[in-house]
Amino acid sequence: MLGFVKREIVFVIAAAAAAASAFFNPPSYSWIEAIDFHTLGLLFSLMGVSEGLKASGFFDATAGMLMKRSGSTRRLSVLLIAIVFFSSMLFTNDVALLMFVPFTMMLLDREEAEEGYIIRLVVLETIAANLGSMTTPVGNPQNLFICSFFGVGPAPFFRTILPFSAISLLLIAASAAILLRSSSRIEEETREIRKMDRQRTAIYMAFLLAAMLSVFHVIDWRILFAAELAFLIAHDRIILRRIDFILLLTFVAFFIFSGNIGSIDAVRDMLTSPMHSHPIAISASLSQIISNVPAAILLSPFADGFEGVLIGTDIGGLGTPIASLASLISLKFYFRRENGRKGAYIALFLFLNFLFLAILMFAAAMI
Repeated sequence: MLGFVKREIVFVIAAAAAAASAFFNPPSYSWIEAIDFHTLGLLFSLMGVSEGLKASGFFDATAGMLMKRSGSTRRLSVLLIAIVFFSSMLFTNDVALLMFVPFTMMLLDREEAEEGYIIRLVVLETIAANLGSMTTPVGNPQNLFICSFFGVGPAPFFRTILPFSAISLLLIAASAAILLRSSSRIEEETREIRKMDRQRTAIYMAFLLAAMLSVFHVIDWRILFAAELAFLIAHDRIILRRIDFILLLTFVAFFIFSGNIGSIDAVRDMLTSPMHSHPIAISASLSQIISNVPAAILLSPFADGFEGVLIGTDIGGLGTPIASLASLISLKFYFRRENGRKGAYIALFLFLNFLFLAILMFAAAMI
């Protein structure tokens, strides 16, 4: 039980919060109404796509191609940051970091890079994943929820978020140019492109396209969910065992907690006025404490429109390590290193994250 709590601490906290909120709103049909099944169905589909692409060798082949095209550690580092930024738009920030942070440390260890260089690269990859993922509705869970909750179409969504994505890309490029100056040549034997199951990859890419269409209500999410579930049961059952059902239950708990808290008059009055006047600042600030996904779920019912919550929770993924749960993935990987400099990692992580957050908050005030 203790091991489960350590592994799934976010779920445990969410479940405890949902249970505590039951004192204010006892179990009833309102609990079912509070659950956004559209978001849950899309999350299931996207997790299936991510695991399917992992199993098909798509990410391994991509990593191998990167190595093939780079002749130095600096060029490879820039390519890694770029692919984390852009791949997180389609495969979520979590998946991008799960795939490329361990690969980054393994490769740089093989090339005997200094520890400070590894820290700088991993921190930049983490920021790239969190900022790249905000560009699309499927890039992170809070975007999925916000699009579903407010019924956001493609034009309003991209019109709202693309300026911040462009600024983020410029900031990351400038930071990489400053922080990743040292370079060494990559040995020839490390360049190997791994094979990919093209048919399997094509199938899961088709499901990914269907998921994006479902976000904007072009395809009914129930059709997508049923089709993908049927395919997995019939042809790829191992992927079903790899889907993170605990994450889905975590969302259920957050939905129930948010619905119960929102039914309390005092809480509703406390959140309504600030969310009308300063939605971006409130969303970004709350994300620092409870993470951006639960912040989006909690604050959306009190917002006048989707823009403030979307921008606030997306750029609010910067800052503290818990502001975005994806950041904890990189932190966990780095802290497992035998000779890792944990203090240096945290110091650089906090400095760059809050610097980027301050710049993007200023941009939000100006746009």
